[in-house]
Amino acid sequence: MKGKWLIAGIAIILGILSIRQLSYTWYTNKIESEAFALATDEAHEQVILDSLANDTLNLGIISYNYHDAKNKELKLGLDLRGGISVILQVQVRDLLENLSTNSKNPIFTEALDAADIRQRTQGNRAYVDIFFDEFERIRAEKGQTDLRYASADIFGNRQNATFIDFNESDESVKSKIRKDIDSKIGTAYQVISSRINRFGVVEPVIQRLGGDADGRILVEMPGEKNKDRIKNLLQSTAKLEFWKVEANNPQVNSFFSTLNPQNLGIKTELESLHEIIMPPMEGNSLFSVATKDTAIFNQILNAPGLRASMPTSIRNYKYYWGHKPIETRDANTNARFLSLYALSGDQNNAPLLPGDVVDEATGERNTGSISNEPIVTMRMNAEGAQRWSRITEENVGNSIAIVLDNMVYSAPNINEKISGGSSQISGNFTLEEARDLANILQAGSLPASSKIVQLEEVGPSLGQEAINSSLISFAVVFVLILLWMVFYYSRVGIYADIALTINILFLMGLLVGLFGATLSLPGIAGIILTLGMAIDANIIINERVKDELFAGKSLKEAVSIAYSWKGAISAIFDGHITSILTAAILLLFGKGPVQGFAITLIIGLFCSLFTAIFLTKMFIDKRLEEGKNVQFFTSITKNWFQGLNIDFMSKRKLFYIISTVISLIFIVIIFVRGFDMGVDFEGGRTYTIRFEQPVNTNELRLELEKTLTNDDGTTTAPTVKIFGPSNQVKVTTKLKANQESTEVDEEIKQKIYEGVKSFLPGMSYEDFSKDDTEVGILSIVKVGPTIADDTTRASIIAVILALLGVGIYILFRFRWQFGVGIIVGAVHDVIVILGLFAALHGILPFNLEIDQAFIAAILTAIGYSINDSVIIFDRIRENLGLYPKMPFYDLINKSTNNTLSRTMNTSLSMLLVVLIIFIFGGETIKGFMFAMIIGVIVGTYSSIYISSQIMYDLTKKGEARRLVKNS
Repeated sequence: MKGKWLIAGIAIILGILSIRQLSYTWYTNKIESEAFALATDEAHEQVILDSLANDTLNLGIISYNYHDAKNKELKLGLDLRGGISVILQVQVRDLLENLSTNSKNPIFTEALDAADIRQRTQGNRAYVDIFFDEFERIRAEKGQTDLRYASADIFGNRQNATFIDFNESDESVKSKIRKDIDSKIGTAYQVISSRINRFGVVEPVIQRLGGDADGRILVEMPGEKNKDRIKNLLQSTAKLEFWKVEANNPQVNSFFSTLNPQNLGIKTELESLHEIIMPPMEGNSLFSVATKDTAIFNQILNAPGLRASMPTSIRNYKYYWGHKPIETRDANTNARFLSLYALSGDQNNAPLLPGDVVDEATGERNTGSISNEPIVTMRMNAEGAQRWSRITEENVGNSIAIVLDNMVYSAPNINEKISGGSSQISGNFTLEEARDLANILQAGSLPASSKIVQLEEVGPSLGQEAINSSLISFAVVFVLILLWMVFYYSRVGIYADIALTINILFLMGLLVGLFGATLSLPGIAGIILTLGMAIDANIIINERVKDELFAGKSLKEAVSIAYSWKGAISAIFDGHITSILTAAILLLFGKGPVQGFAITLIIGLFCSLFTAIFLTKMFIDKRLEEGKNVQFFTSITKNWFQGLNIDFMSKRKLFYIISTVISLIFIVIIFVRGFDMGVDFEGGRTYTIRFEQPVNTNELRLELEKTLTNDDGTTTAPTVKIFGPSNQVKVTTKLKANQESTEVDEEIKQKIYEGVKSFLPGMSYEDFSKDDTEVGILSIVKVGPTIADDTTRASIIAVILALLGVGIYILFRFRWQFGVGIIVGAVHDVIVILGLFAALHGILPFNLEIDQAFIAAILTAIGYSINDSVIIFDRIRENLGLYPKMPFYDLINKSTNNTLSRTMNTSLSMLLVVLIIFIFGGETIKGFMFAMIIGVIVGTYSSIYISSQIMYDLTKKGEARRLVKNS
C-alpha cells in the first residue's frame, strides 16, 4: 500500500491528540469524584474542589491542573447534565417606540401592531423590516404619502436631531434606524454577557442568533441549578427609577374597593374588588392581593376604560406591584400576597430620578442593623447626588419608592435630607438576591425589554438518567457489533473492529478538541449511527472482496480491486457524501441538540471514511506482506447470499401497486388523524413530572382541566401522556402560549401544581418546583409562537433541500433516471414514516411527537435509504461496463443480487443498532429511534423494489448503455 507510513503517522498523531483531549475529561471527573466522596453538602464540595484546583497532573510531555482541564473537558448538553437554555428576544418594538419618543401617530402605532402579528408568521425576517413594510403599506392605504420617516412625529424628533435630518429621504432614515437598532441589540448582548459572567456560571454559551437586527440571543448554562435566578437575571431590563409613594390615599382605596370589573368589560364573576383586596401587609402600600388573583387585577389595571373612570386627582398615578410575594399566609386561602403601590412623579409625570445616575451597586449585609439583613447599596454620580439631596429634602416625612422594571423593591420613609449620593434598597432579600440585583445594576440596563421566547429546563436527576441509559445502549451496541463482525468476517472482522474503536476515539477527540462541541443525547445517537455507517463501509469492502474471490481472483487481486475506485470505494464515497449532505442541511436548519447530532454525524462520517478505507487496508496489506492468509468469511457465513438469482424485476408492477396503495392509505391517515405535534412546532409549555406512585393519566388530565383556565374562566385542555415509567408524565398546555413573561410562566406552573397536588400528598409548591428533585417537575420546555413558526418553516425547507440536494448529486454522479428513482423511493419512505406516526400516536406506549428530533430522524432515514439505493446503482453502473451485451432487465436483477449480501448485512446491523438504542436509550430518544427503525426497514424495501425499478421504466430501449457515459 502506497503511503502506508503516512497513513500510520496520521493515525498515530490523531490518536495521541484524541487521547490528550479526552484525558482532560478523565482528570476533571477524577477530581470531582474525590470531592463528592469527601463532601457533606454542595458548599463543602465546592470548598474541596477549590483546594484541589491547583493540584497538577504531570504526564511528562504535558501537565495541567483542574482549572486548565475543566476548560478543555468534554462539555455535556442540558439533556445529559441538566441546566437551562433560553432564547431571549430583545423587543425591537420598544426600541422603535423609544426612537419615536413614544409617538401616538396612528399610522406608526398601526404599523407596529401589524408588525407584531406578521412576525409570528415571518419570524425569519427582522422585525424592523416588517415594520417598514407595514408602515409604507398603511401610509399608502390612507393616502398620507407626505408622512415620512423623518417627520417630527415619527423619527425626526429633537431626541434624534444629531443623526436624523428633517429633510432626509426614507431610505436614508431606514438605513440609520437599522444601524441604531443593531447597535442597541449589540449593547443588549454585551449587558447580558456581563451579567452572566458576574453571576459566575461555568462555561456558559452566549451568542446572537439570526441576522444583525433579529434581536435573538441564545444563553445556555449546562449544570446550572438555580434556574429562577438565571431567568430573572436575563429578563431584567434594569430600568431603575425613583418615585414618590402616595400612601394611605383614601380616594385610591375607595375607588378600587368599590370598582366592579364587569363595568370595564372584563369577564369575571367578581362584582367588586372588595372581594379580593386585603389590608396592606407592607408599609406605604395601598393594599395586598393574593398572587392567584393578580392576573385578574392586572387585566383591570390594563383595561382601556380604567383611567377615564378614575377621579382626576389619581388618574395619572402609576400602580406597581411589590417585587416579591409576602410569605405570610392566610389561614383560609393558604395564599401568598403581593402589595400594590400608588406612585407619582414630577410635573411631567416622569420619575423623580432616573436610574442612570447610579455609578456603583453592591449586594451585602447591613451590618449597621440588628437584623443584619441583606441590602443593595447604591452610589450615585455627582449629578445624581445633587438631585437626590434635593428630592429627599423636599420629601421629608414622605416615602420614596425604588422601582426596578416596574416593580417596587423598597419604599422607605424619608426622615431627613440625604447627602453624598448614597442610597440603599432593602426588600426582604436573601444575600444571593441582593448580589444578583447589584450585578444587574452594575452591568447596566438593557436598551429594551427582552422576553424568553424559548426555554428548556432539565433537572440534574433526569440528566443523570439520560447518561446512564446512553452508556448502557452504547456499550451493548458496541459489543454486539464487534462480535457480529468477527462472526461474519473472521479475521477481517477483527480488523474492522479495531478500525471502529479507533474511529470512536478520533470522533470523540475531534468533537472535544477541534470543534469544542457539546455532547447531547441526539449527539450520542449520532455517534452510534456513525458506528452503523462505519460498519457499512467495511461490509461493502469485504463483500466486494468475497465477490472477486468467488469470481476466481487471487486474494491480493481481490483486495486490490475492492479497495479501488472502480471497486468498493466509489460506492462508499457516494453513500457517505449523500449522508453528509443531509447532515449538513440539518446543521444549517436545525437548532440546539439537532445541530449537535448533525455535527457528530458529519465528523463521524469523515472518520469512518479514513478508518474503513485506509486503516483496514493497512492491516490487510501488512498480513499479506508477511505471506499470511486473510479470512473474509467463516465456515458458517462463507456461502450466505451467494449464487442468488432472484427475479426482482418481474414483480415490479405488483410492488408499484402495493407501495402506491400503502402510500395513499397513509396519506389519508395523516389528513384524518393528524400528528401529535410537539411544542417545537405548535408552541406552548411542556412539563415532565414524576410522582411517587403510578398515576392514571385520564384522572390527572381532568384535575388539570379544572386549574388550567383562562382569565375569562374558559378551560384550555392539556395533553397528559405517560413518559417513560408509569409514575412519570409529560403535560403539555397551550394556555397563554402567546404570553411569554416570567410572571405568566410562574402563574402556569402554579396552576399545574394545583392540578397535580392531590397526586402528591404533602408536597409543597416549593418542593414541587425546586431545581434538584427526584419527585416533582423534572424539566420544562417553553416555545413561543414565533419560534414555533420558525421551526416549522425551517424543518419543511430542510426536508425539501435534502431531497433536492441528494437528487442533484445523484444526477451529477449518475443520470436523471437514477435521480428520479432515488427521489421517488425517498418520498415513499417519508410517507410511510409520517403515516405510521400519524396512525400510532396515542396507541403505542411511548412518545410519538413530531419535534425537531423527528425531523433529524426523517433526514437520517432519507440518507440511509438513498445510501442503500446508491450501492445498487453503483453496481448497475459497473455492470453496464462489464456486461455490455446483457439485457438491461437482467443486468438490474444481477446487480441487485450482487449487492444483496451487503444490503441485508448492513440493514440487519443497522436495525440491531437502532433497536438496542430504542430499548436501552431512554424515553427522550424513543420516538427518534422508532422513526429510524421504520426508516431502515422501508429504506431497504424501497432500494430493492422501488428505486431501481423506477429507473428501469424511465430508461428507453437503447438508452441503457449511455447511462454510464461521463458518470
